[in-house]
Amino acid sequence: MAFQPVLRRRLHQEVADSIERMIHEGSLPEGGLLPAERELKDQFAVGRPAIREALLILKHKGLIELGNGERARVIRPDADQLVSALSGAVQVYLSKDDGARQFQAARRLFEAAIAREAARNASADDIARMEVALAANRAARGDADEFEATDVAFHLEIVRAGGNPLLTGLHQALSGWLTEQRRVTIKARGAESGAFNAHSHIFAAIAAHDPDAAEAEMQKHLDEVAKIYWAARSRLAGVTASNGRKSQ
Repeated sequence: MAFQPVLRRRLHQEVADSIERMIHEGSLPEGGLLPAERELKDQFAVGRPAIREALLILKHKGLIELGNGERARVIRPDADQLVSALSGAVQVYLSKDDGARQFQAARRLFEAAIAREAARNASADDIARMEVALAANRAARGDADEFEATDVAFHLEIVRAGGNPLLTGLHQALSGWLTEQRRVTIKARGAESGAFNAHSHIFAAIAAHDPDAAEAEMQKHLDEVAKIYWAARSRLAGVTASNGRKSQ
């Protein structure tokens, strides 16, 4: 058995971890200022480069706010910061077919549950906004780019009905990560008509405050989207293979 050497942790990571613990424990509260760089350097007994790198790590995590010439301030991470840190790893995950299928399944579960909650709790104003988004989706048929944009907007209005910014942020991240899948799907023959009809059924169930129907219609819609996507991918792979044989 070969043992791997134990690597020493870098000083800036130790400093970042220490400050992060203090934030979690509340000794550095939200809105509070961190000591100046010179004070941090003295307290941690490290050089200024280590302090600056540690602060950049904390900024990337959305835990502090940095300004030119100003002391760092502790902030609360928002939804965009929470999901943006995942984006790089997600793209690698989506590059494999099994990863893409798992993301589709996650989206199906997520949006079906959101549709169910929207049917339970959507206000008259929420339903009015969904209806406007649905009308825009109807008008966009025949224009693939506009249809895609209004498709995203309709689904977003359903999520916004929950009034939870974290769920809204997660939905927007999922939409962004699955952009390639959505564009492939919309280009398929009959896809626009099918998507709009599905949106109409989802809206009707939410407007009727029927959670079971809203959940079932969303699941049906996203199952069909996944089916169309993989069929399109299969056709594309067949064309690529055929062209490859012809070129030999």
